[in-house]
Amino acid sequence: MSNLIDRLRNKGVVLTPQRLAVVEFLKKSTTHPTVNEIYKVLRKKYPMMSQATVYSTLELLKRIGEIQELSIRKDKACFDPNPKLHHHLLCRKCEKILDIEVNCPIIKKGKVKRCEVEEVQAYLYGICPACLKKEHGKKE
Repeated sequence: MSNLIDRLRNKGVVLTPQRLAVVEFLKKSTTHPTVNEIYKVLRKKYPMMSQATVYSTLELLKRIGEIQELSIRKDKACFDPNPKLHHHLLCRKCEKILDIEVNCPIIKKGKVKRCEVEEVQAYLYGICPACLKKEHGKKE
């Protein structure tokens, strides 16, 4: 966490208590939360915090490369605190988003057909291991 705070300060980010709360929430998160999910949790501790503050903080973190914004759910954006290149699977049963590591030379940054690839996001849709286990348990 202190490395992230140092990186943010080095990038000139003013760390207000509200921004720090969003950063801490994301770094502790094991899910890919939406703006609304983050806001609902943080407003309990910061009742004066607005949803716009959460959104603007997420936009700032995305712009400086500290998080990823995912559009895997068509109706709402989700945020991933891991900015490194990886892919995601949305379970169509429980709607959980899983991080997926795919080693595919075509799905990476670099040159593809003489084009400069700046960002890659591959979305997979299917059923997560927990839901598959439940499904197979019902059949037995």
